Amino acid sequence: MKTRTPYRQDLTHVYRTLLFACSVWCMSHAALSQALPPQLFSEMDGIHFLDDGSSVPIWGYGWVTDGYITLPGPLLTYNEGQAVDLNFTNPSPESHTIHLHGLDVDQANDGVPATSFLVPTNGDAVYSFVADQSGTFLYHCHVTTTLHLTMGMYGMILVKRPDQTLFDGGPAYSEDVPLLFSDLEVATNLDPVGSFPFHDIRPDVFMINGISGSQLEEEDQMVWAAPGDTLALRLGSMAYSRVRCHFPPELHATCFMSDGRALPEAFAVDSLDVFPGERFTVLVAPEEGFDGVVSCEFWNMIDPGVEDVQEIRFGATPSSVGSAEPFLLKQGYPNPADQWHAPGGIEGGFAGEVVVRDLQGRECFRGYLEGGRFDVSSWPEGAYVARCGNLPPTRFMVTH
Repeated sequence: MKTRTPYRQDLTHVYRTLLFACSVWCMSHAALSQALPPQLFSEMDGIHFLDDGSSVPIWGYGWVTDGYITLPGPLLTYNEGQAVDLNFTNPSPESHTIHLHGLDVDQANDGVPATSFLVPTNGDAVYSFVADQSGTFLYHCHVTTTLHLTMGMYGMILVKRPDQTLFDGGPAYSEDVPLLFSDLEVATNLDPVGSFPFHDIRPDVFMINGISGSQLEEEDQMVWAAPGDTLALRLGSMAYSRVRCHFPPELHATCFMSDGRALPEAFAVDSLDVFPGERFTVLVAPEEGFDGVVSCEFWNMIDPGVEDVQEIRFGATPSSVGSAEPFLLKQGYPNPADQWHAPGGIEGGFAGEVVVRDLQGRECFRGYLEGGRFDVSSWPEGAYVARCGNLPPTRFMVTH
């Protein structure tokens, strides 16, 4: 059973970014399209949309084949023991690097300019290493580190084992859920040249996987689990803030790894502090029918106090219709359904476009309804989410 991981950028943000990138693509990225994937590139001309609809300039990383940068940068995933050549090209107007934060690499490939190398404008480089340790890691630019990082030049790295265990002799799990904490100060992103001194930066936007507030409330940002699933929460921080995560008891959270290494002894956790640069791996096994949040407090590192709270929603699907009452919402009819389903209810249909996805995020239906309902007689049994225009999404089950 696959969950929706919030690390994936929501489609609205991606499409907006694509529109902006198209004009840049023709002028500055034509040569990049000839490069062999996978290859990262850096730019300093990105736009990131905030929860209130406003936008801020960002610097960052992206895939050459995509042609646009994202905040955070792409999730890099490798297998334990894999020999990696991470190709990097820099068409931006400043020098950059990729520092492999926490990975055991030799000094020449570590991405710290004083002991490694930097990649100048229009330069190319290859970072070569063996991903010999499973765990959660980070990457970021190490040129004028504080500024380049707060402008958006960072991302997460996962090194996984093929047997889907955390480490040799460690517990098995169903799926990874990467959660990268970060923040920014709007004034700094608007005027990076005037950002000195760095200790005066005061973040005022607090993010999980680059989004916040109502963006995290979208249905496709929810983390789903089937009965019996164990999820690996990959927690990492690129924030100026200290992040305190609170885990509901229904998740049965247990911390197994810290900074990419197995702990001598795992421990049950109801709250966990993640400092800048730290990483933890926490396994959760949601109880059947659970619908709740992991609350993440962003604490000021200089003047102690909570600046903001962001939440990741979790849902555990029921194992049977008989135990599905907390999961089923009443807007749609019938629920559960076996032949047809009307997301607007039995009294009338919905006039706009309807999009239905399963809990793996796969689109099952898109279109305008005839008679206010659609046929589910051939759909696999399971749980689905219907979105009717701008209305709140509804959930329903299909049984036969």
